[in-house]
Amino acid sequence: MSLLLVGALLGAVVSLSGCSGEKSDDEIIRASLTSELDSIKNLDDNFVNELSESIDMSQLSVYGIDGVEFMKAYLGGFDYAIDSVTVDGDTAEAQITLTCKSYTGYQQALQNAVNQKIANPDELAGKSNDDINQEIGEIVIGSLDGVELAATQPITIKYTRDGEEWKPASSTSGDIAAALITN
Repeated sequence: MSLLLVGALLGAVVSLSGCSGEKSDDEIIRASLTSELDSIKNLDDNFVNELSESIDMSQLSVYGIDGVEFMKAYLGGFDYAIDSVTVDGDTAEAQITLTCKSYTGYQQALQNAVNQKIANPDELAGKSNDDINQEIGEIVIGSLDGVELAATQPITIKYTRDGEEWKPASSTSGDIAAALITN
């Protein structure tokens, strides 16, 4: 589920492109990045709902978790910086740094919470599957809520000019996903 989440989250970023006009190429690329990344940062309802549906967060309902609320918790605190944009003819590179919940921190917090539950099997004895699922949901959300924010390593997004538009490389979402899951 985690890689699916990150992949879907970043699928939206692959659409980053801009049209030229009176703005410089640098400004066009920055505006395009800002527009797309702000939809994540601001937890845009349409974006969060679409993302939740695209990765079928409904599967979490078994654990009493609302998929949209999970996404908001996962994305809470997300921020970014556009470190630089370098244009060279019909190619460009934008370097960005994301700040998000530490994926490795989340994995560790979740594992610690699960280990604590497993260490005390008597707590689960006699509980119904629904009660156990509810506890799993609380562990998942509780682990996510406590994760610290951390900056990713800088990510370079390559662009090419297509007519009057700047289009990001097809590897963009994979590059961003890799940064988020190694954070």
